[in-house]
Amino acid sequence: MATIYPLQSILLGLMGWAATSLVVINASRLTTNDRRAMIVCGWMLWMIPAFGALAYRGIITSETAALYCGITTVCLTLVVVVGSLRTHTRL
Repeated sequence: MATIYPLQSILLGLMGWAATSLVVINASRLTTNDRRAMIVCGWMLWMIPAFGALAYRGIITSETAALYCGITTVCLTLVVVVGSLRTHTRL
């Protein structure tokens, strides 16, 4: 149980991002490209505090937290771009 305690910030960030993504997906006024961009930006907005909490607790350094947030954001962007290319939609 002690190993799960430090990861609660990541879990909270994932739940917040999922809730934000559901709201964005159901927004009828946004175009498909705007939805994709907002989902990626929402990821970054939720993961910065999630990894920042780990850095604040001293579990990881702030440089490592920034690196993890950046790498996961780039990976999510690649997934979104590849998904749009597979469905033959215009970026």
